[in-house]
Amino acid sequence: MLDHKILYNSDKISANYAERDYLEEAEEAILEELEADLKNMDMLDMGVGGGRTTRYFAPLAGSYIGADYARAMIKICNDKYKGKHLFLESDARSMDELSDNSFDFVLFSFNGIDSFTHEDRIIALKEIRRVLKNNGYFCFSSHNLNWENLSDIFRFKSSKIKLSKNAGLKGCIELPKERIKFSHRTIRLSYLNRSFIMKNFIEEFKENGRGSLYDNSLHGKASIYYITRAEQIRQLESSGFINIQTYSREGIKTDIRGQLNKGGWIYYFCQVKKD
Repeated sequence: MLDHKILYNSDKISANYAERDYLEEAEEAILEELEADLKNMDMLDMGVGGGRTTRYFAPLAGSYIGADYARAMIKICNDKYKGKHLFLESDARSMDELSDNSFDFVLFSFNGIDSFTHEDRIIALKEIRRVLKNNGYFCFSSHNLNWENLSDIFRFKSSKIKLSKNAGLKGCIELPKERIKFSHRTIRLSYLNRSFIMKNFIEEFKENGRGSLYDNSLHGKASIYYITRAEQIRQLESSGFINIQTYSREGIKTDIRGQLNKGGWIYYFCQVKKD
């Protein structure tokens, strides 16, 4: 399968990211929490993609840098904002161009950190800690291994497509074509994950608290890191982060597992302690 960076640099995926221009509800909640202090903060928007979050955070921050390891994304951002903001080609695992203690707030949105292997993820957390100032904030989202509907991604479905009375022969042809397309994707993902009983496969990952799966992300061409809330908190604490809070994708601050596990993503908001 293709490397994540190659995929993010591809015309199709970078163009898709360029069209995105909104905040997730959890990001809105974080923005609201920090808004009063952002004017005094130096912000790093890591994994900025096509600049989806830039228009919301950059005008409020004391200083703003957008960064991404995909050159195609940086070009999109520069074209979109025409020099108004600084964008750097930078990899969260090795931010040599950024000094220690440079930022008050680092945002790593849209599950960007889930493109890394486990080993590289830990390296990225340590690098993010390095560039943050003492008591600086870190916010990111990650795929939830305990999502209650996770196994449905890999399940055969016989969903019925409603056709209008005037659909005619074309509608009759499209119905089986859609079913064939879905079945092909399901078989393909099961093959890539080396399991045709995905529910059991996922349960094995849960025992370790983490694992990489081929899912619908990036057109199913690269594995994506999934993690439980408990394991993610353990990783953050081991990397020197404190005051860890979790948000559902709907923007609700909560540590209630039942509420968090209704969504496929969890947002983490924490601080770094360097003393």
